[in-house]
Amino acid sequence: MLQGRSGLLLLSVSALLAFAYLFASWLPVAYPATVALKASGILLLAVYASRRNAHLLAMALAFSAIGDAMLALEPSRMTLGIAAFGLAHILYGALFLRKLRSAGVRSPWGVPLAFAILVYGALILYWFQPGMGDLRIPATLYNGIILVMAVLAVLSKARWLAVTGALLFVGSDTLIALDLFKDYDPAWRGPAVWISYVAAQFCLTLGLVRERI
Repeated sequence: MLQGRSGLLLLSVSALLAFAYLFASWLPVAYPATVALKASGILLLAVYASRRNAHLLAMALAFSAIGDAMLALEPSRMTLGIAAFGLAHILYGALFLRKLRSAGVRSPWGVPLAFAILVYGALILYWFQPGMGDLRIPATLYNGIILVMAVLAVLSKARWLAVTGALLFVGSDTLIALDLFKDYDPAWRGPAVWISYVAAQFCLTLGLVRERI
């Protein structure tokens, strides 16, 4: 019972910190405290996963928190942030691969969904390539890594909550790329990026934590 309550507390505080970052511009929080605020919610998810003995998941979340910090620095450390998130997605992909190897391919939706993700990834990469500039190589590698992670997610028989998290991550990163590579930044884009990103991390955490891998 105590462990369940402490886990719920960690999840609640993590969600509260993520919500606070969404409205950081309205709060008495200034740089560099905003860097810690941005990373802290996901770091608490890593603590939660570790306490549930899901250590590979905890490592993925920790790398994500590092990526958050790198991107929140002024100026942002974009390449380091991409590298940190790339490592996180490699670990998420490893979790889905283990599930795939142990339980087989999801039927009948796994293969069609995987094909749709690959087509989407190829088209979006082709569209973004002209504006990538110096980030062409790291961004292309990252695109490949996250697409492989998402493909493994839909092919595996992982919980749909975890699969939803993987797909939300793809959507969130697409919104980020719209600003970076297409200079498209409407008012709704920033909040949508953060909300979909946090939702992705919570879905991945809650969907994968019971696997304990």
